[in-house]
Amino acid sequence: MKTFRLCSLTILFDEAPQEDKPIKGKEIPLRDGLIINKEEAEKNWLLEAVVDKDWLPFFEDYLHKQQPLMAEVTITKRTNDPATLYSEIKAVHELDEHLSVHIEGRIVAKREDLSDMLLRNLLDEGYKGEALYEEYRRRKKDRGRAIQSILSNAYEQAREQGLTEEDHD
Repeated sequence: MKTFRLCSLTILFDEAPQEDKPIKGKEIPLRDGLIINKEEAEKNWLLEAVVDKDWLPFFEDYLHKQQPLMAEVTITKRTNDPATLYSEIKAVHELDEHLSVHIEGRIVAKREDLSDMLLRNLLDEGYKGEALYEEYRRRKKDRGRAIQSILSNAYEQAREQGLTEEDHD
């Protein structure tokens, strides 16, 4: 297993988004955090996010409902590309001044995967040359419908498979 510093955590959505509505991520301000790569074939990760106690109702709601969610995480440095995880809140513990939130997730997309898929979609739509470049930058910046559709499909596939193969059996 490898352990890394968790630099950012954003909850993207907990149900597949509608194509006509933009993804409105909720960035969770971290006090501290770590992420552990379990180094399994399923690409499972364990996260511990230390957050302000104000977040208790938010995370307890997910915990009690056992509601899966899509989260975007950045590890080691905030400038690194984020990875998208299909996740579940596994535990919420009150500390003296903060909360410790334990999350289990499986990587469903890395930033380069999304960029590659977006570029392929644009080529399939017939974009070329400078128009391809401009449309790629616009959609990437706006998390255009192409990325939203990719994330929605990844969420549905991950939900069908569960977090681990054991969940799927």
